[in-house]
Amino acid sequence: MSATGTEITATDRPLTAPTRRALPARVAFGLLTSILVTLLASSSAPTPLYATYQARWGFSPVTITVIFGVYAIAVLASLLVVGSLSDHVGRRPVLIGALGAQAIVMLLFAFAGGVDVLLVARVLQGLATGAAVGAIGAGLVDLHPGRGAVANAAGAMSGTASGALGSALLVQLLPAPTKLVYLVLLVLFLLQAAGVEAIAETSPRASGVGRALRPTIAVPARVREALLIAAPSLIAQIGLG
Repeated sequence: MSATGTEITATDRPLTAPTRRALPARVAFGLLTSILVTLLASSSAPTPLYATYQARWGFSPVTITVIFGVYAIAVLASLLVVGSLSDHVGRRPVLIGALGAQAIVMLLFAFAGGVDVLLVARVLQGLATGAAVGAIGAGLVDLHPGRGAVANAAGAMSGTASGALGSALLVQLLPAPTKLVYLVLLVLFLLQAAGVEAIAETSPRASGVGRALRPTIAVPARVREALLIAAPSLIAQIGLG
């Protein structure tokens, strides 16, 4: 009963929006690292299957080179154009969009009926991977500046290796290799997208999205000397791969 004699019921009380509960920082860090591993694993997963595709569709070795090449070009273009997009719209929207695109790519791979579908899938995969890698790298550093850099490097290498190895094992040991590996990755991407929904945003929205989409290449002054020292071995590693 109020001072004026008016009874206050439960429906009269102002409603407040429930506070969104986010995953702990260490769990979010592990989730982002797992997404990086899965993304890079999916990029190398088709490699052991190209001989199967070639026998099925009869394309030349040059076509395989083109399939590899369009992915690399798409990743580079995506990194240059949308690599810093998450600084303006947030890490979560970019990651959810990229993981959704990767899920579509896995379906394209799983039900591909020719080289044209493989090429489209590789281009979309490269664009989605480039966008996601930029957001993941920044998100990991947001959560832990020290371990974030280590996780970026280790996650990329282990993902590339595990994708090719896992795909090769599935080709040798299990049925329907041209579908199974992609369906497994599809499930992982959907689960990870659901996980991203539950992490806290580490980058507030900022203006200047248009400027962020302009292709830029820049190296912070503090790391230029280290980059020059490492460049020959990095180029050799990529060339060998």
